[in-house]
Amino acid sequence: MFEFNEKLLYALGVYLGVCYFLYRMKHPKMFDEQGHFRAFGLHQGETIFPFWLVTLVIGLGAYTYFVTRGVSFV
Repeated sequence: MFEFNEKLLYALGVYLGVCYFLYRMKHPKMFDEQGHFRAFGLHQGETIFPFWLVTLVIGLGAYTYFVTRGVSFV
């Protein structure tokens, strides 16, 4: 049904590691003073770097890196 190849497992490991690190660090751009997630937006108390968006981009980037590593496109 669904195969977990080596590349997917590496990307999943990087994704989970980054999620854990960012959640434990609680960067002020992603979390408010009480430790809650900031909402996505441009108003006061909102951010353009929410936790879900940052981890999504890092996860997709990690997967793309592991899939295209060592592949010649020419």
